[in-house]
Parts: sequence; structure tokens; C-alpha cells
Amino acid sequence: MTLRFKLTELQPFNWIYNLAPCFPVTASKINIITNPKQFYNTLYDRFRSAKRRISIASLYIGTGELEKDLLGITVDNVKINPNLTFNVLLDYQRGTRGEINSRSLFKHFTNGLSNRCNLALYQTSRLQGSWSKALPSRYNEIVGLQHMKLYISDNSVILSGANCSNDYFKERQDRYIEIEDEDLANFYCDIIDEVTKFSKQERENNSVEKIRKDVMIKSLNYNIKKLITKWKEYQYAKISSSQEIKNQSDTWIFPLIQMGEFNINQDEEATCKIMETVPEGSHLRLATGYFNLTEKYAKILLKHCKANISLLMAHPNANGFMGAAGPAGGIPHAYSLIAREFWQQVTEYNQISRVQMLEYERPGWTFHAKGLWYYPSGSGVPWITVIGSANLGERSVRRDLEAQAAIFTSSADLQARLHDECSKLHEYASECSTDLQERQAPLWVRATVGLFRTYF
Repeated sequence: MTLRFKLTELQPFNWIYNLAPCFPVTASKINIITNPKQFYNTLYDRFRSAKRRISIASLYIGTGELEKDLLGITVDNVKINPNLTFNVLLDYQRGTRGEINSRSLFKHFTNGLSNRCNLALYQTSRLQGSWSKALPSRYNEIVGLQHMKLYISDNSVILSGANCSNDYFKERQDRYIEIEDEDLANFYCDIIDEVTKFSKQERENNSVEKIRKDVMIKSLNYNIKKLITKWKEYQYAKISSSQEIKNQSDTWIFPLIQMGEFNINQDEEATCKIMETVPEGSHLRLATGYFNLTEKYAKILLKHCKANISLLMAHPNANGFMGAAGPAGGIPHAYSLIAREFWQQVTEYNQISRVQMLEYERPGWTFHAKGLWYYPSGSGVPWITVIGSANLGERSVRRDLEAQAAIFTSSADLQARLHDECSKLHEYASECSTDLQERQAPLWVRATVGLFRTYF
């Protein structure tokens, strides 16, 4: 028996059943969060009331008052609930930056609870050994990061691109979708646990366990692929044997893992196939905080994709690096140059009528949202979205660890809510192709834009 979508609008995408495990749910199990404050309040409520597990994967945890309050109520919950465990996976380079950092904050709050509160710090294999010390702080982060953003409490999973930090709780716009499903939560916990095994583990004597580079690369590749296969087989058997699941489900979740360093490329493959599969007359809306399409993505969009395309990105004023000291301050200008070059390709391929470029600009806010929404021909609402931590750029595909999900739905209610989410992001968007041509960039940025394209 082969699993397939029954609805005509989704049948072109049946290939995804072969790529990733399928987790069927009803639309009522999905909560779309649309702003940073609501994101923080949801995390606060979930972590305060969790009974069995809290598991987080993020780039880092900030050190502001909101983060301290969140850690405080989480640890208080652990103290009064003997069955609750609290596991956190962060990036080593980012999580140990500065004297007061994610690591020191976690240790302060969880002192005496090391048996049920665990911090793991992932370090890319590319920085193992002398490279870790040769590159200065901040700059060593361009080599590769733990970039997954997963917030799990019991059977609830929040997929996002937002870090667990003050900016992301206030005025940095991202995306956040919460899904209530035990199997899906177990899957993402398994992913976090697998990466944790090959991360630096905090010990009572303040030491960390070191992992050999060759062991890490070979083992993570094998273990993650084995885990994905196990879940594909488990979910296939579960769905195939239950007519109730088939009849009641109106939404199908497909987790997509991207770890280019370990040759795990589910998200890249799914993104390419979606762009190649969407039929003429449909609309594909894409968003990224950092516009730097891979050569492969750009080629598919311009030469093989038949849908109408809109690309939403951060205006330089809405880029989190705007005003940063040193070379980082040039990043917003570099993204504008890269976007300009892409628009020149749009013009050369005579695709102006099919491709639209937009920038998000909102006073006092930065833009960090990413993903896609697929609108079938004649539909005013999306039937598919992809959400998670990955941008559409080189480092997401090649350098960082990313966790995504493709969500397919026939539910009119969920489609309307997804459209509302997408529309709210576009309230602050304006067409930018002309501005891109006129925008000036510092000479040094123009001279080094190739490096930005490779590492950012």
C-alpha cells in the first residue's frame, strides 16, 4: 500500500511520503502564533505547566530579564514535579560568547538539579581542534551553528525561526506554529537527543566531554538517517492500519531535517521539489530574513518553477545587523547587493511578470521570518506551508543544523489561519526592485560580497 493525498490540489506532492515520515493530525491541534509577545507568553505557559518533559533546541538563550523569568518558572516547575526533565541544546560558540552567557545563566538557575536539567552545547565538527581557538569570538560562528529552533513541552511542539532571547520576545518578527501531537513531539525529541549525544555535555566539575571529529561526522549521519527511516516505517504502519486516522485527519505534517555537514538534506530536497512541482497559475510566497538564495534555488525559481513567485525579505532597516560594529555592520548592505543581482537575473530571464520582490520595513522592528506558503490556482488561501529555522541560503543548506516541517492541509479553518499569518507579515511589505537598483553600498562591502554569499 502506498500513502497518497486524496485531494486534487495536493496530489502533485505525493512524492513527500517517500522523503519524510508523515504525522497526520486535525487542524484543531495546530496553533498559529503571530507575534513575539504571544510567542513568549505561550512558552511561559507551556513550560510552567509541563508535567513530563521540556526540551529546547535554540541557537542560544539570552541573558535579559524575560529569559531569566522563563528559566525561573521552568526550573521552579522541575523542582516541584519529580517526573519532569528539562533538556536544552544550544550552539557552543554562541552559547558561550561573553562572560555572562547562555551557559553561565543555565548553570546558575539549575544548580543542584543536574540529574534532571541538562545543557548540551553543539560545536560543528569544522571547529574541532585548533580552529576553535584560531578564529576570534563571533567570527568562528560563520563556520557552522546549531540553528534548530524547537520548543517542546510534553506533547506540544513549537516550530519557529526565533531564538529564546529578548529581541525575539519583543520587536523581532518571526514565525511560530505550535502542533499538539505526541508522536511528532517524540520525533523532534529524538532528533535533539541524537545531536546532544555528539555535543559538549556539562559535567559537575565544569568540564565538557570531547567528541572526535571523524566519529561525529560518520555517526551523526548514520544515526539521524536511521532515526528518520525508523519513524517513516512506524508512521506508515500506523496510518495504513487505521481507517480512523485516514478519515479524521485533515492535516499532514512532514518533518524536514537539514544537516548539510552530515549529508542530510531533507529540507533542501523538499524545497526544490515543491518549487519544481507547483503548477502554472498557482502562487508561491516565500520569506527569509536574510536574502541569499543558493544557486540551486535561484535556478529552479527562474528556469523550472511555473508558479507566480513573491519573495519577502528584510529591508536593511529591518535587518538585525543594521548598525552593528565592525564588518557585521556591512551585512544588510551585502544582502541588498545579493538581492539586486538576483533581480538582474529575473530581468535577464524575462521573468518580471512572474516574480515579485518585497521588503519588510516596520519602524522599530526587525524581520526574521522565513518559510513558504503555497496557494493553488484559483485559491485565496494556502494549502501548504513550510516553517522552521532554515533560511533559503547557503549556510542553512551547507553549514548549520536546521529543523523544519512541511504542513499540508485541506482544512478550510487552518487554510484561513495560515493566510491570515502570511497576510500580517505582508502588511509591512513593499515592492523593492527599483529601490534595490538605486541603493548604495560601501565599497568594501561590494568588494567582499562574494564572501558574504558563501558564509551568510
